[in-house]
Amino acid sequence: MASIYTTVDIDVDIEIDEFVDSCSQRDIENLLKYLSNQGYLNKFGVPDETKMTALEEQFADKLSFLSQKYHQMSIDEIEFIENLYNKYR
Repeated sequence: MASIYTTVDIDVDIEIDEFVDSCSQRDIENLLKYLSNQGYLNKFGVPDETKMTALEEQFADKLSFLSQKYHQMSIDEIEFIENLYNKYR
């Protein structure tokens, strides 16, 4: 008897919390790595905003905004930010 192998696409609507709750610790770590590699997370992860002061939240928002404006910055502005980064690194 001959065998036939095929694939079937199935569209299933799953709530995100159900999906994450069903994941193992390793699955979640792999998911975070994937999201980071795809650019959805910065290399510092997702800040826990419940532990941030209002000033820290504003500062994080400003840094996030600036990170999206690289191509609009002058060379001097980029060098200033790099020097500031190197100072606290």
